[in-house]
Amino acid sequence: MFSSFLRFVREKSWLACLLGLVPVLIYIWVFKVIALNVNYVAFDDILILGIIPEFSKADLAGKWKLLTTLFPEHRLVFSRSVILLLENTFGTVNLVWPMMIANTCWALCAWVFYCAFRHLRLSIWYFVPVMWLWFNIQSFENIFWGVSSLCNFGVILFVLSALYFAVYKPERIAVSLLFAVAATFTYGNGLMVFPVIGLLFLFGGYRKQFFITLATTLVIAVIYFIDFTPITQNLDFSNPQQVKEGFFGFFGFIGSWATLTAYGTPTSGLYIAVAMGMLMIAALLFLYRKQYIPLWNSTWLKGRYTNPTALFALAIAIFTGITALALTYKRIPTDTFEGMFKGRYRMYSTLWCIALYFGFLAVVQNATRRKLAPGMLLAAIIINLVLLHGNFAEAVNGRRAAIAQEFNARYNVDWLGLRMFSMDQQHFEKIRSYYRSADPLAENWNPRADSVSCAKTYPPDEVGQLGDHIVVGFHQEFFKPEKDYSDGAYVILKSTEHVYAAQPNQASVPLKTTIRRGMYFNKGVNASFHKANVEPGLYQIFLLVRKNGRNTIYCTGSTWEEKE
Repeated sequence: MFSSFLRFVREKSWLACLLGLVPVLIYIWVFKVIALNVNYVAFDDILILGIIPEFSKADLAGKWKLLTTLFPEHRLVFSRSVILLLENTFGTVNLVWPMMIANTCWALCAWVFYCAFRHLRLSIWYFVPVMWLWFNIQSFENIFWGVSSLCNFGVILFVLSALYFAVYKPERIAVSLLFAVAATFTYGNGLMVFPVIGLLFLFGGYRKQFFITLATTLVIAVIYFIDFTPITQNLDFSNPQQVKEGFFGFFGFIGSWATLTAYGTPTSGLYIAVAMGMLMIAALLFLYRKQYIPLWNSTWLKGRYTNPTALFALAIAIFTGITALALTYKRIPTDTFEGMFKGRYRMYSTLWCIALYFGFLAVVQNATRRKLAPGMLLAAIIINLVLLHGNFAEAVNGRRAAIAQEFNARYNVDWLGLRMFSMDQQHFEKIRSYYRSADPLAENWNPRADSVSCAKTYPPDEVGQLGDHIVVGFHQEFFKPEKDYSDGAYVILKSTEHVYAAQPNQASVPLKTTIRRGMYFNKGVNASFHKANVEPGLYQIFLLVRKNGRNTIYCTGSTWEEKE
Protein backbone atom coordinates (compact mmCIF):
# COMPACT_ATOMS: atom_id res chain seq x y z
CA MET A 1 0.00 0.00 0.00
CA PHE A 2 2.81 2.41 0.92
CA SER A 3 4.62 1.55 -2.33
CA SER A 4 1.46 2.31 -4.29
CA PHE A 5 1.16 5.66 -2.54
CA LEU A 6 4.77 6.53 -3.40
CA ARG A 7 4.23 5.62 -7.06
CA PHE A 8 1.15 7.83 -7.08
CA VAL A 9 2.81 10.93 -5.64
CA ARG A 10 5.98 10.58 -7.76
CA GLU A 11 3.88 11.34 -10.81
CA LYS A 12 2.43 14.52 -9.26
CA SER A 13 5.04 17.23 -9.87
CA TRP A 14 2.57 19.92 -8.84
CA LEU A 15 2.29 18.28 -5.43
CA ALA A 16 6.08 18.40 -5.02
CA CYS A 17 6.11 22.08 -5.95
CA LEU A 18 3.34 22.78 -3.46
CA LEU A 19 5.12 20.89 -0.67
CA GLY A 20 8.36 22.72 -1.49
CA LEU A 21 6.57 26.06 -1.23
CA VAL A 22 5.30 25.43 2.32
CA PRO A 23 8.62 26.16 4.14
CA VAL A 24 8.98 29.37 2.10
CA LEU A 25 5.55 30.52 3.24
CA ILE A 26 6.39 29.66 6.87
CA TYR A 27 9.64 31.61 6.52
CA ILE A 28 7.83 34.64 5.05
CA TRP A 29 5.24 34.54 7.83
CA VAL A 30 7.94 34.45 10.52
CA PHE A 31 9.68 37.40 8.85
CA LYS A 32 6.46 39.39 8.60
CA VAL A 33 5.50 39.04 12.26
CA ILE A 34 8.98 39.64 13.70
CA ALA A 35 10.89 42.05 11.42
CA LEU A 36 11.00 45.57 12.84
CA ASN A 37 12.61 48.88 11.95
CA VAL A 38 14.90 49.00 14.98
CA ASN A 39 18.63 48.64 15.60
CA TYR A 40 19.13 44.96 16.42
CA VAL A 41 20.81 44.35 19.81
CA ALA A 42 24.42 45.10 18.77
CA PHE A 43 25.09 48.52 17.28
CA ASP A 44 26.37 47.24 13.91
CA ASP A 45 23.48 48.95 12.12
CA ILE A 46 24.21 52.30 13.76
CA LEU A 47 27.92 52.09 12.99
CA ILE A 48 27.45 51.20 9.32
CA LEU A 49 24.75 53.83 8.79
CA GLY A 50 27.41 56.29 9.91
CA ILE A 51 28.69 56.25 6.31
CA ILE A 52 25.70 58.29 5.11
CA PRO A 53 26.61 61.80 6.34
CA GLU A 54 30.27 61.42 5.33
CA PHE A 55 29.92 59.80 1.91
CA SER A 56 28.43 62.70 -0.04
CA LYS A 57 31.19 65.07 1.14
CA ALA A 58 34.09 62.77 0.24
CA ASP A 59 36.06 62.74 -3.01
CA LEU A 60 36.42 59.56 -5.09
CA ALA A 61 39.34 58.21 -3.05
CA GLY A 62 37.54 59.12 0.15
CA LYS A 63 34.39 57.32 -1.01
CA TRP A 64 36.35 54.13 -1.67
CA LYS A 65 37.99 54.39 1.75
CA LEU A 66 34.60 54.82 3.43
CA LEU A 67 33.22 51.81 1.55
CA THR A 68 36.16 49.57 2.43
CA THR A 69 36.88 50.63 6.02
CA LEU A 70 37.38 47.52 8.14
CA PHE A 71 34.44 46.39 10.27
CA PRO A 72 36.08 45.05 12.37
CA GLU A 73 38.20 42.95 9.98
CA HIS A 74 35.76 42.78 7.06
CA ARG A 75 35.35 45.15 4.13
CA LEU A 76 31.59 45.57 3.86
CA VAL A 77 31.32 47.21 0.44
CA PHE A 78 28.11 45.39 -0.50
CA SER A 79 26.27 46.27 2.72
CA ARG A 80 27.33 49.90 2.68
CA SER A 81 26.46 50.24 -1.01
CA VAL A 82 22.94 48.92 -0.39
CA ILE A 83 22.48 51.36 2.50
CA LEU A 84 23.68 54.29 0.41
CA LEU A 85 21.45 53.25 -2.49
CA LEU A 86 18.39 53.04 -0.24
CA GLU A 87 19.09 56.39 1.41
CA ASN A 88 19.80 58.08 -1.92
CA THR A 89 16.62 56.65 -3.47
CA PHE A 90 14.14 57.07 -0.62
CA GLY A 91 15.78 59.66 1.62
CA THR A 92 15.59 57.19 4.54
CA VAL A 93 16.64 53.64 5.39
CA ASN A 94 13.92 51.61 7.03
CA LEU A 95 15.98 48.78 8.53
CA VAL A 96 13.38 46.26 7.37
CA TRP A 97 14.42 47.05 3.77
CA PRO A 98 17.97 45.70 4.03
CA MET A 99 16.51 42.70 5.87
CA MET A 100 14.21 42.11 2.90
CA ILE A 101 17.09 42.43 0.44
CA ALA A 102 19.23 40.07 2.53
CA ASN A 103 16.48 37.47 2.80
CA THR A 104 15.96 37.75 -0.94
CA CYS A 105 19.63 36.80 -1.23
CA TRP A 106 18.87 33.78 0.95
CA ALA A 107 15.96 32.82 -1.32
CA LEU A 108 18.15 33.25 -4.41
CA CYS A 109 20.57 30.73 -2.90
CA ALA A 110 17.75 28.20 -3.25
CA TRP A 111 17.54 29.16 -6.94
CA VAL A 112 21.25 28.43 -7.32
CA PHE A 113 20.67 25.06 -5.68
CA TYR A 114 17.83 24.40 -8.11
CA CYS A 115 19.98 25.34 -11.11
CA ALA A 116 22.56 22.81 -9.93
CA PHE A 117 19.86 20.23 -9.23
CA ARG A 118 18.51 20.44 -12.78
CA HIS A 119 21.78 19.01 -14.10
CA LEU A 120 20.94 15.74 -12.30
CA ARG A 121 17.77 15.31 -14.37
CA LEU A 122 15.88 13.86 -11.43
CA SER A 123 12.26 14.21 -10.35
CA ILE A 124 11.44 17.50 -8.67
CA TRP A 125 10.56 15.47 -5.58
CA TYR A 126 14.26 15.06 -4.89
CA PHE A 127 14.61 18.84 -4.57
CA VAL A 128 11.88 19.28 -1.97
CA PRO A 129 14.14 18.31 1.00
CA VAL A 130 16.51 21.14 -0.01
CA MET A 131 13.70 23.65 0.46
CA TRP A 132 12.79 22.31 3.89
CA LEU A 133 16.41 22.29 4.98
CA TRP A 134 17.25 25.72 3.62
CA PHE A 135 14.24 27.73 4.79
CA ASN A 136 14.56 26.99 8.49
CA ILE A 137 14.80 29.83 11.01
CA GLN A 138 17.62 28.59 13.26
CA SER A 139 19.87 31.38 11.94
CA PHE A 140 17.23 33.93 12.96
CA GLU A 141 19.77 36.57 13.96
CA ASN A 142 20.75 36.92 10.31
CA ILE A 143 17.11 37.13 9.27
CA PHE A 144 16.38 40.14 11.50
CA TRP A 145 19.70 41.97 11.87
CA GLY A 146 19.30 44.79 9.33
CA VAL A 147 22.65 45.60 7.79
CA SER A 148 24.40 42.50 9.15
CA SER A 149 21.85 40.37 7.32
CA LEU A 150 23.29 41.72 4.09
CA CYS A 151 26.78 40.56 5.09
CA ASN A 152 25.88 37.06 6.16
CA PHE A 153 23.30 36.17 3.52
CA GLY A 154 24.93 38.17 0.74
CA VAL A 155 28.27 36.38 1.05
CA ILE A 156 26.57 32.97 0.81
CA LEU A 157 24.71 33.96 -2.36
CA PHE A 158 27.86 35.28 -4.05
CA VAL A 159 29.92 32.27 -2.99
CA LEU A 160 27.34 29.78 -4.26
CA SER A 161 27.03 31.70 -7.54
CA ALA A 162 30.81 31.72 -7.97
CA LEU A 163 30.99 27.97 -7.30
CA TYR A 164 28.09 27.26 -9.66
CA PHE A 165 29.70 29.01 -12.61
CA ALA A 166 33.09 27.47 -11.85
CA VAL A 167 31.59 23.97 -11.88
CA TYR A 168 28.92 24.10 -14.55
CA LYS A 169 30.14 26.90 -16.82
CA PRO A 170 33.96 26.94 -16.56
CA GLU A 171 34.21 28.72 -19.89
CA ARG A 172 32.57 31.75 -18.22
CA ILE A 173 35.33 32.16 -15.68
CA ALA A 174 34.91 35.94 -15.62
CA VAL A 175 31.41 35.57 -14.16
CA SER A 176 32.64 33.16 -11.48
CA LEU A 177 35.50 35.48 -10.50
CA LEU A 178 33.19 38.49 -10.47
CA PHE A 179 30.94 36.75 -7.94
CA ALA A 180 34.04 35.80 -5.94
CA VAL A 181 35.11 39.45 -5.80
CA ALA A 182 31.60 40.40 -4.67
CA ALA A 183 31.79 37.75 -1.93
CA THR A 184 35.18 39.06 -0.81
CA PHE A 185 33.86 42.58 -0.35
CA THR A 186 30.67 41.40 1.31
CA TYR A 187 32.18 39.54 4.27
CA GLY A 188 35.68 38.46 5.23
CA ASN A 189 35.32 34.73 4.61
CA GLY A 190 34.22 35.50 1.04
CA LEU A 191 37.89 35.78 0.10
CA MET A 192 38.21 32.06 0.83
CA VAL A 193 36.09 31.19 -2.20
CA PHE A 194 39.05 31.93 -4.52
CA PRO A 195 41.13 28.91 -3.46
CA VAL A 196 38.00 26.75 -3.69
CA ILE A 197 37.40 27.94 -7.25
CA GLY A 198 41.03 27.23 -8.10
CA LEU A 199 40.66 23.74 -6.65
CA LEU A 200 37.53 23.18 -8.75
CA PHE A 201 39.42 24.05 -11.93
CA LEU A 202 42.20 21.68 -10.90
CA PHE A 203 39.73 18.87 -10.28
CA GLY A 204 37.99 19.66 -13.56
CA GLY A 205 41.28 19.63 -15.48
CA TYR A 206 41.05 23.30 -16.52
CA ARG A 207 44.65 24.50 -16.24
CA LYS A 208 44.13 27.86 -17.95
CA GLN A 209 41.24 28.78 -15.65
CA PHE A 210 43.30 27.68 -12.65
CA PHE A 211 46.16 30.07 -13.41
CA ILE A 212 43.75 32.93 -14.17
CA THR A 213 42.10 32.31 -10.81
CA LEU A 214 45.48 32.23 -9.08
CA ALA A 215 46.50 35.56 -10.59
CA THR A 216 43.16 37.15 -9.74
CA THR A 217 43.39 35.87 -6.18
CA LEU A 218 46.77 37.51 -5.69
CA VAL A 219 45.52 40.86 -7.04
CA ILE A 220 42.35 40.85 -4.91
CA ALA A 221 44.29 39.74 -1.82
CA VAL A 222 46.73 42.64 -2.21
CA ILE A 223 43.81 45.09 -2.51
CA TYR A 224 41.96 43.51 0.42
CA PHE A 225 44.90 43.53 2.82
CA ILE A 226 46.04 47.10 2.18
CA ASP A 227 45.97 48.92 5.54
CA PHE A 228 44.66 45.73 7.14
CA THR A 229 45.08 45.93 10.91
CA PRO A 230 43.68 42.96 12.87
CA ILE A 231 42.00 43.97 16.12
CA THR A 232 41.05 40.54 17.45
CA GLN A 233 43.24 37.91 19.07
CA ASN A 234 44.06 34.69 17.24
CA LEU A 235 44.05 31.18 18.63
CA ASP A 236 47.19 30.52 20.66
CA PHE A 237 48.48 27.04 19.74
CA SER A 238 50.71 27.06 22.81
CA ASN A 239 47.60 27.25 25.02
CA PRO A 240 46.22 23.69 25.51
CA GLN A 241 42.82 24.98 26.65
CA GLN A 242 42.37 27.06 23.51
CA VAL A 243 43.51 24.20 21.28
CA LYS A 244 41.03 21.87 22.96
CA GLU A 245 38.19 24.37 22.59
CA GLY A 246 39.19 25.04 18.99
CA PHE A 247 39.19 21.33 18.15
CA PHE A 248 35.72 20.73 19.54
CA GLY A 249 34.47 24.12 18.39
CA PHE A 250 35.35 23.33 14.77
CA PHE A 251 33.19 20.20 14.73
CA GLY A 252 30.49 21.85 16.82
CA PHE A 253 30.26 24.70 14.31
CA ILE A 254 29.58 22.28 11.47
CA GLY A 255 27.07 20.23 13.45
CA SER A 256 25.49 23.13 15.33
CA TRP A 257 21.98 22.55 13.95
CA ALA A 258 21.78 19.46 16.18
CA THR A 259 21.40 21.54 19.36
CA LEU A 260 18.02 22.52 17.86
CA THR A 261 17.94 25.87 19.68
CA ALA A 262 20.45 28.60 18.95
CA TYR A 263 20.72 29.70 22.58
CA GLY A 264 20.04 28.33 26.04
CA THR A 265 21.64 24.94 25.46
CA PRO A 266 23.85 23.92 28.42
CA THR A 267 27.53 23.40 27.62
CA SER A 268 27.20 19.65 27.98
CA GLY A 269 24.45 19.72 25.34
CA LEU A 270 26.71 21.50 22.87
CA TYR A 271 28.79 18.35 22.59
CA ILE A 272 25.84 16.77 20.79
CA ALA A 273 26.62 19.21 17.99
CA VAL A 274 30.32 18.26 18.18
CA ALA A 275 29.42 14.60 17.69
CA MET A 276 27.03 15.52 14.88
CA GLY A 277 29.73 17.59 13.18
CA MET A 278 32.12 14.65 13.30
CA LEU A 279 29.39 12.40 11.91
CA MET A 280 28.54 14.84 9.10
CA ILE A 281 32.19 15.09 8.04
CA ALA A 282 32.61 11.32 8.23
CA ALA A 283 29.44 10.84 6.18
CA LEU A 284 30.77 13.08 3.41
CA LEU A 285 34.15 11.32 3.37
CA PHE A 286 32.42 7.93 3.22
CA LEU A 287 30.03 9.10 0.51
CA TYR A 288 32.95 10.20 -1.68
CA ARG A 289 35.08 7.11 -1.07
CA LYS A 290 34.85 6.06 -4.73
CA GLN A 291 35.49 9.60 -5.99
CA TYR A 292 39.01 10.09 -4.61
CA ILE A 293 40.86 8.34 -7.43
CA PRO A 294 38.91 10.08 -10.26
CA LEU A 295 39.46 13.44 -8.53
CA TRP A 296 43.17 12.72 -8.14
CA ASN A 297 43.51 11.66 -11.76
CA SER A 298 41.70 14.76 -13.02
CA THR A 299 44.09 16.94 -11.02
CA TRP A 300 47.02 15.45 -12.93
CA LEU A 301 45.25 15.61 -16.32
CA LYS A 302 44.81 11.85 -16.56
CA GLY A 303 41.14 12.38 -17.32
CA ARG A 304 38.49 14.96 -16.53
CA TYR A 305 36.18 14.49 -13.58
CA THR A 306 32.73 14.02 -15.09
CA ASN A 307 30.38 14.44 -12.12
CA PRO A 308 29.87 18.21 -11.79
CA THR A 309 27.15 18.00 -9.10
CA ALA A 310 29.42 15.94 -6.86
CA LEU A 311 32.07 18.61 -7.44
CA PHE A 312 29.59 21.38 -6.58
CA ALA A 313 28.62 19.65 -3.33
CA LEU A 314 32.27 19.07 -2.45
CA ALA A 315 33.06 22.74 -3.09
CA ILE A 316 30.29 23.85 -0.71
CA ALA A 317 31.63 21.54 1.99
CA ILE A 318 35.21 22.75 1.49
CA PHE A 319 34.17 26.40 1.73
CA THR A 320 32.16 25.65 4.87
CA GLY A 321 35.12 23.81 6.36
CA ILE A 322 37.47 26.72 5.61
CA THR A 323 34.98 29.12 7.21
CA ALA A 324 34.81 26.87 10.29
CA LEU A 325 38.62 26.80 10.55
CA ALA A 326 38.89 30.58 10.12
CA LEU A 327 36.19 31.26 12.70
CA THR A 328 37.81 28.85 15.13
CA TYR A 329 41.15 30.60 14.69
CA LYS A 330 39.69 34.09 15.11
CA ARG A 331 36.91 33.65 17.69
CA ILE A 332 38.01 31.00 20.20
CA PRO A 333 40.28 33.41 22.20
CA THR A 334 37.43 35.88 22.77
CA ASP A 335 34.22 33.85 22.48
CA THR A 336 35.56 30.48 23.72
CA PHE A 337 33.92 27.16 22.82
CA GLU A 338 30.38 28.35 23.55
CA GLY A 339 30.82 31.28 21.15
CA MET A 340 30.99 28.92 18.16
CA PHE A 341 27.24 28.27 18.47
CA LYS A 342 25.80 31.74 17.94
CA GLY A 343 22.56 31.93 16.00
CA ARG A 344 24.13 33.85 13.14
CA TYR A 345 26.61 31.01 12.50
CA ARG A 346 23.96 28.31 12.13
CA MET A 347 23.50 28.82 8.37
CA TYR A 348 26.86 27.12 7.73
CA SER A 349 25.65 23.97 9.46
CA THR A 350 22.65 23.99 7.13
CA LEU A 351 24.99 24.59 4.21
CA TRP A 352 26.94 21.43 5.06
CA CYS A 353 23.65 19.48 5.21
CA ILE A 354 22.82 20.73 1.72
CA ALA A 355 26.27 19.73 0.47
CA LEU A 356 25.85 16.28 1.99
CA TYR A 357 22.45 15.85 0.36
CA PHE A 358 23.67 17.00 -3.07
CA GLY A 359 26.62 14.65 -2.75
CA PHE A 360 24.18 11.83 -1.97
CA LEU A 361 22.10 12.63 -5.06
CA ALA A 362 25.20 12.84 -7.23
CA VAL A 363 27.14 9.69 -6.34
CA VAL A 364 24.77 6.98 -5.08
CA GLN A 365 23.00 4.57 -7.39
CA ASN A 366 19.47 5.29 -8.55
CA ALA A 367 17.94 2.36 -6.65
CA THR A 368 19.46 3.56 -3.39
CA ARG A 369 18.24 7.10 -4.04
CA ARG A 370 14.69 5.93 -4.64
CA LYS A 371 14.75 3.82 -1.51
CA LEU A 372 16.12 6.48 0.87
CA ALA A 373 14.57 9.64 -0.62
CA PRO A 374 11.15 9.39 1.14
CA GLY A 375 12.82 9.05 4.53
CA MET A 376 15.13 11.99 3.80
CA LEU A 377 12.18 14.15 2.79
CA LEU A 378 10.33 13.27 5.99
CA ALA A 379 13.48 13.95 8.06
CA ALA A 380 13.95 17.37 6.41
CA ILE A 381 10.34 18.36 7.17
CA ILE A 382 10.62 17.23 10.79
CA ILE A 383 13.94 19.06 11.25
CA ASN A 384 12.46 22.28 9.85
CA LEU A 385 9.42 22.16 12.13
CA VAL A 386 11.43 21.24 15.24
CA LEU A 387 13.84 24.11 14.54
CA LEU A 388 10.86 26.41 14.06
CA HIS A 389 9.45 25.40 17.43
CA GLY A 390 12.80 25.67 19.20
CA ASN A 391 13.85 29.06 17.82
CA PHE A 392 10.70 31.13 17.27
CA ALA A 393 10.52 32.23 20.92
CA GLU A 394 14.20 33.24 20.86
CA ALA A 395 13.60 35.23 17.68
CA VAL A 396 10.67 37.05 19.33
CA ASN A 397 12.73 37.71 22.47
CA GLY A 398 15.51 39.08 20.26
CA ARG A 399 13.12 41.50 18.61
CA ARG A 400 11.86 42.72 21.96
CA ALA A 401 15.43 43.02 23.24
CA ALA A 402 16.20 45.30 20.29
CA ILE A 403 13.23 47.50 21.20
CA ALA A 404 14.33 47.72 24.84
CA GLN A 405 17.97 48.37 24.01
CA GLU A 406 17.16 51.20 21.62
CA PHE A 407 14.98 52.73 24.33
CA ASN A 408 17.88 52.46 26.79
CA ALA A 409 20.33 53.95 24.30
CA ARG A 410 18.05 56.95 23.80
CA TYR A 411 17.55 57.71 27.48
CA ASN A 412 20.75 56.38 29.08
CA VAL A 413 24.38 56.13 28.06
CA ASP A 414 24.50 52.46 29.04
CA TRP A 415 27.32 49.96 28.61
CA LEU A 416 25.34 47.81 26.19
CA GLY A 417 24.67 50.82 24.01
CA LEU A 418 26.46 54.06 23.41
CA ARG A 419 29.21 53.68 25.98
CA MET A 420 30.37 50.35 24.53
CA PHE A 421 30.90 51.96 21.13
CA SER A 422 32.30 55.29 22.38
CA MET A 423 29.36 57.07 20.75
CA ASP A 424 27.80 60.28 22.02
CA GLN A 425 24.05 60.79 22.22
CA GLN A 426 24.01 63.47 19.51
CA HIS A 427 25.65 61.18 16.96
CA PHE A 428 23.30 58.34 17.87
CA GLU A 429 20.22 60.50 17.33
CA LYS A 430 21.63 61.80 14.05
CA ILE A 431 22.12 58.27 12.71
CA ARG A 432 18.76 57.21 14.12
CA SER A 433 17.14 59.96 12.06
CA TYR A 434 18.19 58.10 8.92
CA TYR A 435 16.11 55.03 9.74
CA ARG A 436 13.41 56.80 11.80
CA SER A 437 12.62 54.08 14.31
CA ALA A 438 9.21 54.49 15.94
CA ASP A 439 10.61 53.92 19.48
CA PRO A 440 7.40 52.08 20.49
CA LEU A 441 8.11 51.97 24.24
CA ALA A 442 8.11 55.78 24.45
CA GLU A 443 4.63 56.19 22.98
CA ASN A 444 1.86 57.78 25.10
CA TRP A 445 4.15 58.79 27.97
CA ASN A 446 7.29 60.80 28.66
CA PRO A 447 10.15 58.60 29.95
CA ARG A 448 11.99 61.69 31.21
CA ALA A 449 9.04 63.04 33.23
CA ASP A 450 9.36 63.20 37.02
CA SER A 451 6.16 61.21 37.58
CA VAL A 452 4.40 58.40 35.70
CA SER A 453 0.64 57.98 35.49
CA CYS A 454 -0.49 54.40 36.11
CA ALA A 455 -3.68 52.69 34.96
CA LYS A 456 -3.70 50.49 38.08
CA THR A 457 -1.40 48.40 40.26
CA TYR A 458 0.01 45.10 39.01
CA PRO A 459 2.35 43.57 41.64
CA PRO A 460 5.20 41.35 40.39
CA ASP A 461 5.61 37.76 41.54
CA GLU A 462 9.37 38.05 41.75
CA VAL A 463 11.89 40.84 42.35
CA GLY A 464 15.46 39.91 43.19
CA GLN A 465 19.02 39.47 42.08
CA LEU A 466 20.33 36.47 40.15
CA GLY A 467 24.07 36.66 39.63
CA ASP A 468 24.81 40.01 38.00
CA HIS A 469 21.19 40.59 36.96
CA ILE A 470 18.20 42.30 38.53
CA VAL A 471 15.26 39.99 37.81
CA VAL A 472 11.57 40.94 37.77
CA GLY A 473 8.99 38.25 37.02
CA PHE A 474 5.25 38.08 36.36
CA HIS A 475 4.12 34.46 36.33
CA GLN A 476 0.32 34.53 36.04
CA GLU A 477 -0.57 36.02 32.64
CA PHE A 478 0.15 34.91 29.08
CA PHE A 479 0.53 38.50 27.72
CA LYS A 480 -0.53 37.41 24.25
CA PRO A 481 0.44 39.75 21.37
CA GLU A 482 -2.36 41.06 19.19
CA LYS A 483 -0.85 43.39 16.58
CA ASP A 484 2.64 41.95 16.22
CA TYR A 485 5.47 40.68 18.39
CA SER A 486 6.52 44.12 19.58
CA ASP A 487 3.50 43.61 21.84
CA GLY A 488 4.41 42.28 25.27
CA ALA A 489 5.01 43.14 28.92
CA TYR A 490 8.15 45.27 29.39
CA VAL A 491 9.55 46.16 32.80
CA ILE A 492 10.62 49.75 33.51
CA LEU A 493 13.08 50.88 36.19
CA LYS A 494 12.73 54.61 36.83
CA SER A 495 14.53 56.93 39.22
CA THR A 496 14.64 60.71 39.28
CA GLU A 497 17.65 60.66 36.92
CA HIS A 498 17.47 57.43 34.94
CA VAL A 499 14.97 55.19 33.19
CA TYR A 500 15.62 51.68 31.87
CA ALA A 501 13.52 49.13 30.01
CA ALA A 502 13.89 45.35 29.88
CA GLN A 503 12.19 43.10 27.37
CA PRO A 504 9.86 40.27 28.38
CA ASN A 505 11.61 36.94 27.92
CA GLN A 506 8.97 34.34 27.19
CA ALA A 507 9.79 30.66 26.96
CA SER A 508 8.13 28.15 24.67
CA VAL A 509 6.39 25.12 26.10
CA PRO A 510 7.82 21.67 25.29
CA LEU A 511 7.13 20.39 21.79
CA LYS A 512 4.83 17.64 23.05
CA THR A 513 2.72 20.27 24.85
CA THR A 514 2.45 22.28 21.64
CA ILE A 515 1.31 19.20 19.76
CA ARG A 516 -1.11 18.09 22.47
CA ARG A 517 -2.60 21.44 23.52
CA GLY A 518 -1.95 23.71 20.52
CA MET A 519 -0.16 26.35 22.61
CA TYR A 520 3.34 27.75 22.16
CA PHE A 521 4.36 30.41 24.72
CA ASN A 522 4.49 29.50 28.38
CA LYS A 523 2.59 31.53 30.96
CA GLY A 524 4.41 34.52 32.45
CA VAL A 525 7.42 36.66 31.57
CA ASN A 526 10.78 37.36 33.13
CA ALA A 527 12.71 40.59 32.59
CA SER A 528 16.26 41.24 33.69
CA PHE A 529 18.65 44.18 33.89
CA HIS A 530 22.41 43.72 33.98
CA LYS A 531 23.65 45.56 37.06
CA ALA A 532 26.60 47.03 35.15
CA ASN A 533 24.12 49.04 33.07
CA VAL A 534 22.07 50.40 35.98
CA GLU A 535 23.42 53.50 37.69
CA PRO A 536 23.14 53.74 41.52
CA GLY A 537 19.85 55.07 42.79
CA LEU A 538 16.38 54.17 44.08
CA TYR A 539 14.15 52.92 41.27
CA GLN A 540 10.42 52.45 41.04
CA ILE A 541 9.39 49.37 39.08
CA PHE A 542 6.66 49.75 36.45
CA LEU A 543 5.11 47.28 34.04
CA LEU A 544 4.55 48.59 30.51
CA VAL A 545 2.12 46.32 28.68
CA ARG A 546 2.11 46.90 24.93
CA LYS A 547 -1.04 45.43 23.43
CA ASN A 548 -2.37 45.93 19.93
CA GLY A 549 0.34 48.54 19.41
CA ARG A 550 -0.69 50.64 22.42
CA ASN A 551 1.07 51.09 25.77
CA THR A 552 -0.53 50.81 29.20
CA ILE A 553 1.63 51.45 32.27
CA TYR A 554 0.98 49.75 35.59
CA CYS A 555 2.49 50.58 38.97
CA THR A 556 3.86 47.54 40.74
CA GLY A 557 4.29 48.93 44.25
CA SER A 558 7.86 47.59 44.21
CA THR A 559 11.19 49.37 44.17
CA TRP A 560 14.82 48.45 43.64
CA GLU A 561 17.81 50.18 45.17
CA GLU A 562 21.04 49.91 43.22
CA LYS A 563 23.93 50.78 45.54
CA GLU A 564 27.03 50.15 43.47
